[in-house]
Amino acid sequence: MPKPKSPRIILWDIETTHNLAAVFQLKNQDYIQAENIVQERYIVCAAWKELGSKKVHAVSVLDDPKRYKRNPHDDYHVVSTLHKVLSEADVLVAHNGDEYDIKFTEGRMLVQGLPPLPTIPKIDTLKTARNRFLLNANNLNYLGKLLKVGGKKPTKTGLWLKVLAGGIAGMKAIREMVSYNKGDVGLLEGVFLKLRPYIANHIHFQLFGGAGECPRCGSKHVQARGLHRATTQVYRRFQCQGCGGWFRRKQGEKAVAAKVHTRVL
Repeated sequence: MPKPKSPRIILWDIETTHNLAAVFQLKNQDYIQAENIVQERYIVCAAWKELGSKKVHAVSVLDDPKRYKRNPHDDYHVVSTLHKVLSEADVLVAHNGDEYDIKFTEGRMLVQGLPPLPTIPKIDTLKTARNRFLLNANNLNYLGKLLKVGGKKPTKTGLWLKVLAGGIAGMKAIREMVSYNKGDVGLLEGVFLKLRPYIANHIHFQLFGGAGECPRCGSKHVQARGLHRATTQVYRRFQCQGCGGWFRRKQGEKAVAAKVHTRVL
């Protein structure tokens, strides 16, 4: 019998540049016309890792030296690499990914002439933190420190501007940004694992061949903990001993497969 596989959960993050725009003065600059954009913002680098894997991968505009030499602001190599990585994922996890990372990335894919990404389930850790808790802040650095999984790597003042400047200093700044980017992905994984028991839209592990396991983390160690009575249906309630999350099954269903270890409390 083939061993059940796990979903390919990809944690990812991008680093982008400013727009460069021409203005007449700094004061009272409430709106800048689109035609005043001198250089469109783009993706300098991207980092990602598969949940549970030790290695954090990254790609930057420096990884295509010929293209970078012709135009240091051309992010085609980054965007096309990211297109392949994201397309192969079963689940995408990002912090503020729904409002920023995925929209920015797909916008650059459109500009670079790439086809749309397939429909992929997405988990936004910012949304989970914001919707489930009343914390003082929801940014990744704050959550990492609060949950004791680490913090963001510090960056030097003006790093993003040095990237735009180009030259040797610009290349050095990009390499520093890649390191910062990879650090964010490692931090994201720690925050995600802490938040996972609270994530309502987590993909179900049993869709990948598991039976009687925790729907969030796939653990075989679950405990039956009484009943949940909804408006018209009674469910058996379980708590995973791996991630701590709760789930339920209809009372008439077989509660747990034989291979799953449960204990009724």
